[in-house]
Amino acid sequence: VVACLIIVLALVWTMPDIPKTVKTGEICLPSEIGPLKCGSTGDLLHGYLEREIAPKYDEVKRQDQEKQENHLKKVSARLMNIYDKNFWEMKPAAKLTGKEQPDLPKTDINADMVPIKKWCNGRKLYDTKGFMKYGIKYRNGPLIVPVNGTYFIYSNLDFFQSCNPSSGLPDVKDINKPIKHGIFKFNILEGEEEELVTNVQPHTIPTNRYYNSYNSYVSSLVELKAGDELSVKVSNITY
Repeated sequence: VVACLIIVLALVWTMPDIPKTVKTGEICLPSEIGPLKCGSTGDLLHGYLEREIAPKYDEVKRQDQEKQENHLKKVSARLMNIYDKNFWEMKPAAKLTGKEQPDLPKTDINADMVPIKKWCNGRKLYDTKGFMKYGIKYRNGPLIVPVNGTYFIYSNLDFFQSCNPSSGLPDVKDINKPIKHGIFKFNILEGEEEELVTNVQPHTIPTNRYYNSYNSYVSSLVELKAGDELSVKVSNITY
């Protein structure tokens, strides 16, 4: 009993003094710079819980990440045993062929570039050499990327432009405005469209004086995120 009393007295003597006056709405809690700090209940509780919980949260997060990595290793090893190397070759891929385009809406008539909105897909895809596999989706023109990664993107166009037979000049409103063809990406979370690769060509005068024939090919390696929408755009859809 005497030993217990001595211990209790020692604890009492070593405890920091509690302020004698604490206003309503205030509290005293251990501080990072001293034994006790008194002040606004909300502010002090927020700071105290943040100091106490943050290390615990970091530790739980670290343990969870380790569990995920270990699980991925186990799953990867099991899938490799089942599918061998084919598992890692199941990469998202698509190849589509365009078809006749609808008339431009009034809002796009004067646009610098307009998207190609119609591609062979669904059942019509099987009549071409195109394909969509391993998560790639089609949505009214754009292709949607299923997972983050480095992608090789490309687009090839053959198109024609009518000319004035008397002069051979291209039948366009502004011959100084070049022909453009490119690939763009859009992500709803970012809200802005980004130009990935573009080809620009000047108008030319053909030897036959009736029409011009052009070819445009663009390609690039790009970093894409899940949910990115890829679209092909041209400066004049009527070509």
